[in-house]
Amino acid sequence: MSLSEREKERYRRQLGVRSWDQERLKAASVFIAGVGGLGGTSALYLALAGVGRIRIADRDRVDPSNLNRQVLYGEDSSGCLKVDEAGRRLSEANPHIIIETSSEPIGRESLDRLAAGVSLILDGLDNMEARFALNEYSVRHRVPYLYGAVCGWQGMVGLFHPPVTACLACLLSSEQEAKPEVPVFGCLPGTVGLLQATEALKYLMGLEPSLLGKLLIYDGRDMTFDLVDMAKNPACPVCSGAV
Repeated sequence: MSLSEREKERYRRQLGVRSWDQERLKAASVFIAGVGGLGGTSALYLALAGVGRIRIADRDRVDPSNLNRQVLYGEDSSGCLKVDEAGRRLSEANPHIIIETSSEPIGRESLDRLAAGVSLILDGLDNMEARFALNEYSVRHRVPYLYGAVCGWQGMVGLFHPPVTACLACLLSSEQEAKPEVPVFGCLPGTVGLLQATEALKYLMGLEPSLLGKLLIYDGRDMTFDLVDMAKNPACPVCSGAV
């Protein structure tokens, strides 16, 4: 997919990066589930980088408690649907790409519409039930699933792509109880969201992702990173039959 002269000028500083493929990014599509701290940060940098089609879904409205960490919103956004505000701001950030929005709840039935035809799924959720629905869709349709999560000072990022790798259900049980609202260090979703965006861009350009089948755990308090291999569970109820 060719670039216009305006796009070439816009992306000039990144076109010289080794192995960068702007045309491939322009042809790519991403579904971002949730546009809060994680998904909003990822969406902004994927838009700025020139990913051709970004589809975002979130049913929530902006709450004042979001504003310590969610970069797409301001005081004037309070009470607005997140996807409306995010869609507008992403389109302003880069008018050369397509932004699609939905406030439909993310679940097993809706994902057949929301994630249809995308190159990559990016998780910006704080809801485990919706996360497991994303994971099942990823396994069923063999679409890579870029996981991210934050709590307190700690965040994590990993890339699932069964049957090559484990899936989320290999690591976490869908039977676990949903946690109440968790505290989070305001900078943390930005850090983790940028790590997700970095891995997403590498994958979309055909470069080998660093976190394929691995979980990167970041501690903002101690400023440490740990990289853990994600082992497949041969008895996993979701991906054990994937071949």
